Amino acid sequence: MTTRSQTTPPAPAPEEIGLHCAALHSRVFSRLVTRLFNNRLADSGLRITQFSVLNAIKARPPESIYQLAELLGMERTSLQRTVDKLIEKGLVETQPTGKKRSLGLTLTPLGETSYQQALHGWQDAQQHFESLVGAANWEQISRELRGFSRQVKQTL
Repeated sequence: MTTRSQTTPPAPAPEEIGLHCAALHSRVFSRLVTRLFNNRLADSGLRITQFSVLNAIKARPPESIYQLAELLGMERTSLQRTVDKLIEKGLVETQPTGKKRSLGLTLTPLGETSYQQALHGWQDAQQHFESLVGAANWEQISRELRGFSRQVKQTL
């Protein structure tokens, strides 16, 4: 009877890690896309992270910061810092939800105005991005990324 060795496989070379690391390539891509969107949103005074939070609140007003963090796939503490900045700017307000001590989030009238102004920059950035990668390609890739995100989230 033969037994298999219980040794670990050899570690990949640094070049191999650089070529195949999912975390590295997703972060590089994310930083570049973030820069593209931030450049197009600059006139609005919002960054893409802030715009994305405003958009999520507008689309589905959350009953808690935790619910919003889950929706956006963000750490609650990082999201809280962004939300606090939006509250300081007068763009977002909290209100009791009636569920324990949870506070819901909504856009203020100024937040709605800022969102609408930033929306033009977002549309410009999105159109430019899609012209670079192809609209049909991006539709397929974004669908796959949402699926990958669900799969990874289930393991955390």
